[in-house]
Amino acid sequence: MVTFLMSDAVSAARALLAVRPARRDWVLRRLFAEARRAGQWRRAGFGPHPIYGDGSVMTAALRRPMLAEPDFSDPDYCTCLIMVLRAAKRCAQRQPLAQERQVGMAGSS
Repeated sequence: MVTFLMSDAVSAARALLAVRPARRDWVLRRLFAEARRAGQWRRAGFGPHPIYGDGSVMTAALRRPMLAEPDFSDPDYCTCLIMVLRAAKRCAQRQPLAQERQVGMAGSS
């Protein structure tokens, strides 16, 4: 996974707001899957993915209809933002830091 910023979370939440609540889990999984695929493509040296972009969740979200960003008094927006942040946390927990992967390898400290 590439760096995940607050702009990624906001864009994804706005995209989720634009779909029925029953479809939000599916759309959220697609956003992260598309970002992951584009990131793999980019890391393989091919540049931005021709369909999914640069590997960010924000780029994946911007390909979809989205509503204007409401404020935090909108409970539906808060629900969508929480969904996105939980998904980001799950992804981060599955992706060890590069330094952790290198422990025990020659030249690492």
